[in-house]
Amino acid sequence: MRKFLLSELAEIKLCIASAPKNKNIAESVKWIMQSSLLPFNEINPVFSSEYSPNEDMKAIKNDILVRRLSPSGVNIIEEDINAYVYNNIIIIRANESVCADYLAAYLDENIEAFVKTYAKGAIVSSISRKDLMEMPIDLPDAATQRAVGGYWLMYNKKKRLEKKLTELEGKKNKEIFNLIMTTNGGIQ
Repeated sequence: MRKFLLSELAEIKLCIASAPKNKNIAESVKWIMQSSLLPFNEINPVFSSEYSPNEDMKAIKNDILVRRLSPSGVNIIEEDINAYVYNNIIIIRANESVCADYLAAYLDENIEAFVKTYAKGAIVSSISRKDLMEMPIDLPDAATQRAVGGYWLMYNKKKRLEKKLTELEGKKNKEIFNLIMTTNGGIQ
């Protein structure tokens, strides 16, 4: 297994400046904000017509997103979602020498320990683009990268589906309880 710096394997962009105000309020744009990045690679963009998008910050398939403030994991864009990345998110765009899914899995597993070493800020930890550029990455052969990356994606999908199932079971139980309470005079 060879070691590389993250900067050798990917382009790293910091989205720091807010987007310019939108003069044409009619069009709503999908934005990925820090609050959009959820555990288990769940991304919930928000819609807003307040700002105009910058094409340089458009999220594309296989982009890895890291919160600059309080980073604790990563998210990867699994499919084109026609969204733009907003303030305080770092975009990591893997080059052809590394499998993006593997890089996301590796970063997700190691980012928290890395942040503890290099974080800046006493109240809210943050990480800089420069620090990320110098993050060491262990790079196995291509087959192993695909296997690890594929497993990581499937694991996260399983966790998202389990969460959804739990939510649906909760709704079902609430409906059953309401039905019991309103049928035949409720519980005696």
